[in-house]
Parts: sequence; structure tokens; C-alpha cells
Amino acid sequence: MQSIQPYQELINRELQKRLALIEEPSGLYAPCKYILRNGGKRVRASLVLLAAKMFVNDYEKAIPVALAFETFHNFTLIHDDIMDDALIRRNQPCVHVKWNTNTAILSGDAVMILAYTFFEEAGAQACSIFPLLNKTAMEVCEGQQYDIDLEQAALTDAMTNETQYIRMIELKTSVLLAACLKAGAIVGGAPAEDADNLYEIGRKIGIAFQLQDDILDTYGNVETFGKKIGGDIAENKKTYLVVSALNNLNETDKQELIRLYAQKSNDVQKYTHVRALFDKAQVLEKATAAMNTHFEEALEILNSLSVSHAQKTELRTFIDELRRREF
Repeated sequence: MQSIQPYQELINRELQKRLALIEEPSGLYAPCKYILRNGGKRVRASLVLLAAKMFVNDYEKAIPVALAFETFHNFTLIHDDIMDDALIRRNQPCVHVKWNTNTAILSGDAVMILAYTFFEEAGAQACSIFPLLNKTAMEVCEGQQYDIDLEQAALTDAMTNETQYIRMIELKTSVLLAACLKAGAIVGGAPAEDADNLYEIGRKIGIAFQLQDDILDTYGNVETFGKKIGGDIAENKKTYLVVSALNNLNETDKQELIRLYAQKSNDVQKYTHVRALFDKAQVLEKATAAMNTHFEEALEILNSLSVSHAQKTELRTFIDELRRREF
């Protein structure tokens, strides 16, 4: 994403400096460095800096806070991969695969502590942001539990519905994006109303992002998506498309969808059949509408911020890039 590339490069440089200071015991710190150096797109850290820059020229003073939130995010990934029995993360073996589960648990804990260590560098500003970090950390855990509950639930269970699904992705994904934008605004000295509005922007684009992921996994172009289409269907993953279909199919088709989701299979016929039921329930249109609503509401809030139009440009561009992505 071009809009955040300068921030990504800055975060990588600053993170490398700090990781170079931790060495022994290598059995603990090597996995920490492994996950943090293979850190993906640095979206969360970049949003902290982007938000700070909206309100202050010296946005680099937000670097410690940006590193703290980015490191916390990577901590969650280590533990998520263990719980999901995942094998690959960012095209590399997961920490528990490259080492072992015990090492991954311990190193994951250490990465979480590193996040707080980086946060200490924020000095006096840490006092106003620390409650936000803790609140977000607990909400992410709540979201993970809701995800576990939803995965264990049958398609016929009462909790398998659109409202519960949106709540799950809000806690698991979007609150962290929201907190990053608000934290950056606080460091930049933003008025309280602007900081709260940036939180709402992050919450809405986070929900839209996950809805977009659900759509792309079933309806995306394999050449641009970067992986095989239909993975969620093969794994019987509960997505917005599935829960929406359950609410919009007649009883016969609903039972057929339940039957298909009773077995894990990479069979092309299963994908084709499920997609036909999705089409019948018009879930692509419903999911796209829900996604666009969240993006539009985020842009409306962005327009209401007290800063100039020019100061809003980077975030507006970032939202537009998210909206147009095909990967």
C-alpha cells in the first residue's frame, strides 16, 4: 500500500535497532526476532504514525507507541497460530512449527512483554494511552474466544448469526486498528472528539476489511488473491457469507448447505455447489453492501475531523486502497 510505505520503512528501521539489543538466551529471543522481522505490512504501526501526523509535524515521537501496538499484534499471531494448528504465516513456517509449541508459547509471552517495554519509551504520554492498550488487548482476547465459540457451534445454533459474527470480527480485528488510530491522535495532541472519531474510523474499516476477506476468498480472482479461491468453504469456516445464506435460503436449500458444511473437502464440486447456494441467497450482494456501508461511514467520519482537507489525504487514500484491494 503506497499510502503507508514511508511509515512501514521507518517502523522496520526502528524495530531492527531495538531487536539488535536482545540476544540471550537465544532459545527465547530467536523466535521473537523471527516473528517481528517477518512482520508483514506494518499496517497497525503505520496507522499510529499516520494519525499522529494529522495533528503534529513531529509525528516520529509516536514511534514507541507504534512499535508497542505492532509488537502486541505479533504476539497475538503466535498464539493464534498455535490455537488454529496453522502451518504457515507470511509464507514462512509458524513459530510453533519452526521450533515447538512450548517455545512458541514462551516466546509469544516475551513478545507481549516487549510490547510493554517499547511502550515505556513513550514517557509521559504512556499514561494516557496505557488504558487504551489494555482495553484493546482484553477485547482481542474476547474476540478470539467468540471465534472459538462460533467455530465450535453448529450452523443451526442460535449464535450462528450475522450480529454475532460482526461482533466477533469487531473484537478480533477492528478494535486494534481503531486503537492504533486513536493512540496516534493522542500522541499528536488531537482534540478528544477527533481522537474518538478516529477510533470509530478504525473500527469501521476493520469490519469492512474482514467482510472483504470473506468475499475475496469465495469470489476473488485467484491471480490477484494470491491463493486458492474457496479455502473458507473447504475448511467449513463460518464467514459472513455462510451466516447470511442461512438467513436467506429456503428450508430445503438451508439443509443442503448444512449437509455440505458437515464435511471438510477440497472437492471442486463442493465449492461449486456451495457457491451456487450463496448465489441463490444473494450473499455476495449483501456482503458487498455491508462492506461498502462501513467504508462509507468511515469516510463520513473522516470528513468531520477538525483538521484541514490536506491533513486527511493520507488516511483517505489508505481507505481507498483498502477498498480497491483484490488480495
